[in-house]
Amino acid sequence: MPLQSAIELAPQGAKPLAEPEALLDALRLRLKAAPSWEFCDGFLAALVCCRRQIEPDECLPVRLCPEAAPLAAIFEQPAEQHAFLALWTQRWSAVAQALDTPVMALDDPRAYQPEVVDARAASTVLHQAPDPALPSFGQAWARGFMAAVQAWPEEWRGPRNQAALHWRGATLGLLQARTLADLDPPTHSAFADGAAAPTVSARRMKAFADAIWAVYSLRATWRKLDPGCRPCGARPPPDATNPATAAAGKNSRSAADCAAPVGCLTEGTCARS
Repeated sequence: MPLQSAIELAPQGAKPLAEPEALLDALRLRLKAAPSWEFCDGFLAALVCCRRQIEPDECLPVRLCPEAAPLAAIFEQPAEQHAFLALWTQRWSAVAQALDTPVMALDDPRAYQPEVVDARAASTVLHQAPDPALPSFGQAWARGFMAAVQAWPEEWRGPRNQAALHWRGATLGLLQARTLADLDPPTHSAFADGAAAPTVSARRMKAFADAIWAVYSLRATWRKLDPGCRPCGARPPPDATNPATAAAGKNSRSAADCAAPVGCLTEGTCARS
C-alpha cells in the first residue's frame, strides 16, 4: 500500500472526535483516569473483534472508571450517559460494518479507519517543534486495543490448532508493538494535506497500516468460528447430575488448562493514553 494512502487514514481534523472527546473531558474532571476517545476507539475495535460480544454495561465501566462502578454512577447526568452510549453504539456499528466489508486497499472509502489524532502535529501549533513526550501516531489507539485484550484474556485465547494459535499470537503481537513510541526519525505528516511538520516515521506509517489489516484478520477469525466453541485451554463444565464426573471436574486439570495464554497478553498493563 502506498505511503500516501496510509497517510490518508487519519481524520482530516478534530471534528469527528469533538463530541465524544467533550463528553470524556467532562468526565475527566471527576475521574482522572478517563481515557481519550482515541484510546476508547481502540478499546472498542478490540471488542468488535472479540470472541464474545461484551455489552456496554460490562465493558465501559472497566475502561472509564478504575473502580468499575455501574454506568449510572460514572456519569453525573442521565443525558450524558445516553449521549455517550449513543456515540459508542454508532461507532460500534460503523466499525463492525467496515471490518465485515471486503476491501483490497485501506484507501477504499469503505475501509476501517481508526479515529486517531496526531498529537505531536497538534503540538506544533504552540511549539515550533513536535513534542516527543506526546503519544506517537496510533499509540493511544493501540493501547486501547490491547487494554481490552488484557481485560478479558479468556475471550482472546486462540483456537486449538497450533498453527492458528501461533498466527493469532503473532497478530496480537503486531498490535502490541504499536503501543510503543515511534523512535525513528519523522519523515511524514499523518494528515493528507501535509501542512504540518513531519511527525511520523515511514516505518511507523507502514506498521500502522499493517495493524489495521491485523484487526481485519482478528475479526474474520471469530466470525468463522462458532462463538459457543471453547477456546484453547478451556474445559467443559462437569455434569452436575453425575457424581463421578462432577468430582473429577473439581480435582483434575488437563494439559490445555496449564497452557499459557498468548504471549503478548502477558505484557504489563497498558498505561493510560
